[in-house]
Amino acid sequence: RRQHSILLKNGREMSLKLYFSLHSSSPQNAKLPNILIAQQSSGDRKTTPADEFSPLAEKFNRRLLLGVGSSSVLAVGANFGGITSFLLGLSPDLGRNLKLDVVYPIGGYSRCIDMVEGFEFIYPSTWVGDQTLLYRAAEKTEREISLDPPPARNSRRKYVNEPVVAFGPPGSTGELNVSVIVSPVSPTFS
Repeated sequence: RRQHSILLKNGREMSLKLYFSLHSSSPQNAKLPNILIAQQSSGDRKTTPADEFSPLAEKFNRRLLLGVGSSSVLAVGANFGGITSFLLGLSPDLGRNLKLDVVYPIGGYSRCIDMVEGFEFIYPSTWVGDQTLLYRAAEKTEREISLDPPPARNSRRKYVNEPVVAFGPPGSTGELNVSVIVSPVSPTFS
């Protein structure tokens, strides 16, 4: 697309926009380009380019604000670059009281909560969960899946000498870890 200007006899300038089309409907005209000429007189213009683009500028500002706002919310929600942990670290007591350290590490520590078994503890956020427990839980769930509806009440685990959860540093052999074993207490225990 090219634009040329010509000066008319009455002193007004007219711009010509040439549009070339290399596609032709008939094979004999395939070598000759089709030319469409559009005329626009600059003297007919009553508004300035700034006036023409001001509605677009308002939309751009609104879209820019919406884009920056939504990406900021996404970055905080996803803890992108640790920004949420950093912000919660500015007031760690508030984050811990709201139990946000279950999702976002605060001050280098995360929280593990199990409401069914009734325990809660914090552990270093660099530690990872024990995969063996995860695999055993997945296998147990597969065995227990049935088409029957679940029981109406929440039942606690039966007595098992196996940890409910376990965390430790990555790559270790288990010499340093934290784990929770839930078992019944004897009625005669004091």
